[in-house]
Amino acid sequence: MSRVLSILGLVLAAVAAAAAALIIFPSPSKTLALAAILAGEKSLAIVALAVVAAVLALASSRPGTRGLAELAVLLSLAALVVALIPAAQALRLAGERRVDLSFGRYLGSKVDTEGPITAAKTVTYNTVDGRALGLDVYVSRSGSSAPSPAILVAHGGGWSAGEKGDASLFSGFLADHGFTVFDVQYRMAPQPNWQSATGDLKCAVGWVKQHASTPEWNVDTKRLTLLGRSAGGHLALLAGYTPGDPKLRPSCDAPDTTVESVVDFYGPTDLLWGFSNHAAPAVYDSRAKEVGFIGGTPETSGDLYRLLSPTGRVTPSAPRTLLIHGGRDQFVALTHSELMADKLHEAGVRYETLYIPYAQHGFDFVFGGFSEQIVEQVVLRFLADQPQAAPPPSDELLPEERNKPTPDAAATDASSLDGKPN
Repeated sequence: MSRVLSILGLVLAAVAAAAAALIIFPSPSKTLALAAILAGEKSLAIVALAVVAAVLALASSRPGTRGLAELAVLLSLAALVVALIPAAQALRLAGERRVDLSFGRYLGSKVDTEGPITAAKTVTYNTVDGRALGLDVYVSRSGSSAPSPAILVAHGGGWSAGEKGDASLFSGFLADHGFTVFDVQYRMAPQPNWQSATGDLKCAVGWVKQHASTPEWNVDTKRLTLLGRSAGGHLALLAGYTPGDPKLRPSCDAPDTTVESVVDFYGPTDLLWGFSNHAAPAVYDSRAKEVGFIGGTPETSGDLYRLLSPTGRVTPSAPRTLLIHGGRDQFVALTHSELMADKLHEAGVRYETLYIPYAQHGFDFVFGGFSEQIVEQVVLRFLADQPQAAPPPSDELLPEERNKPTPDAAATDASSLDGKPN
């Protein structure tokens, strides 16, 4: 029996160590990269598994099984130490940002896989070539009759996949906090779709402005925000920064597509840099995604790569911007947000950054995880235009986790106009 328990302890310890390895080492495949999201955001489960493995190994240690027990304990300790890092960093960041974390919500956190869904309210905002393009509407549940701020959400998927409703739990959370959310369906085929995808998002903005007051909702057109994830983050930045650009027209009659702010979750911002510094193809073929979206490589379509890079479209009149990124993103490098922050700083645009150590691409889909809880409060404060708590000069990332130095290590009040990251 002691040998059986020792072997069981060793197996559990090996599983815990393998899961912990996903937190600190780059994944060799897309499947493991997706598993790394759970490993980082549910790391305390790895801690619990490591403790159980160590207890089994120690309890079954006998002269004939001592070697197995010692190996199990060593693996368990290594897994436990590594798995504690994401939680410890989240607690540190939460303290700096004055965010109260709920351990109960962490234990009950779940993957936001309810989408794509059929929302309580879906409307058509445009019809192109016989195809209806829809908005899933999450009406503000504030109970107030005053006009509510509105958020238009653009889903991710490499400009070629995904669907509206992919993050419905967060949209519902925003509606619970007084926002009317419009989750946008945009065209992904045929590719290249840089005109149609950007045009559809702008069309949706214009449609919301033209239908601000209805029997179902009452929207404040001066408080519109574009929020996007991954490729949707890129589209949100691009659409938000280029109102009136004749090369990026709305796909419908939309005279006014300006927005008050943009929230970018880990979106690519410099497509030329991204093509040269691409993700591992086995994890995410970012080069192929860019070529499909644009219709060529930088050698054949360099002007389009520049036209469609938000880093090159920043002007002093750009809407205030919140950049959110994970320090371990294997799909879209953190450098994209840092490059964006540089440009916003140079232009004097009001902006904020939230860099979460050890968070992977799509970390916020673990709804209720520590990282997602931090995002909730930072996003709400940003949308309310409230100053954020300034982190120390080290910023949110440890030195070894940065892809490049931040543009200015000095933290500033988010309500200032100097554009330094907070």
